[in-house]
Amino acid sequence: MWQHLTDAVGEQQALFDREIQAWIDRYTRGGGTIFCGKGCFNCCTLAVNCTFPEALRVSLSLSSLQAERVRDHAARLMDRMHEVADLKSYLRIHRQEIGSCPFLDEGGSCGIYGERPFSCRALISTRENYWCGLDFSTLSSEEKRDFVESLDREVVSFPLHYVAETQDRGQVLEKGVAEEMTRRFGLSLYGDLPYLVHLEREHRLSSIIPLGYEITMSFLDQNSLLNPFLVIPDR
Repeated sequence: MWQHLTDAVGEQQALFDREIQAWIDRYTRGGGTIFCGKGCFNCCTLAVNCTFPEALRVSLSLSSLQAERVRDHAARLMDRMHEVADLKSYLRIHRQEIGSCPFLDEGGSCGIYGERPFSCRALISTRENYWCGLDFSTLSSEEKRDFVESLDREVVSFPLHYVAETQDRGQVLEKGVAEEMTRRFGLSLYGDLPYLVHLEREHRLSSIIPLGYEITMSFLDQNSLLNPFLVIPDR
């Protein structure tokens, strides 16, 4: 039932990887520098959102240890749900209290690298990884000004240091997956990657979604699973 959609996601991810590498090659030939690399994991303290089909692919590839870490991560999210008033508070709580992505291995490398979602693939840094883990609210006005002035505005998603073109492309691909999910099942689902994986591993959400919007919403509500970490557009 989901195979065609998840296979299509995998094909699009592979295509996206090739597009990103082509972009990086052009940028570096022109004198630019990209600072992403294996073991560079400060961006993995950020909240990672994705579509449900992407999370479903991840859920099928986990080891028992990774599954345990996902359960722990989801529990911490749920414990702090009452503290989430808006996106800003969610991002702060995620980075400062929830902790890094549960898919990081002991060496700081991505344990689901081949299955990571579009949003992870799209995040390409034009500055040292120090900046990817920094809380910008701790900077002085002068430090913030110096950072902003150092950015290549023709390339980045200003005022951040991540490549705009790859992020825009990733969002287009996410939208396409969401639209195809809606076409097939009458709803789309987007949210926190580990939480979506948790919903599949612990509640087999993929078996509920094909039953339709009302039944899916009722299932999530009755099991106290609806929360700010999920986005389910109204039909």
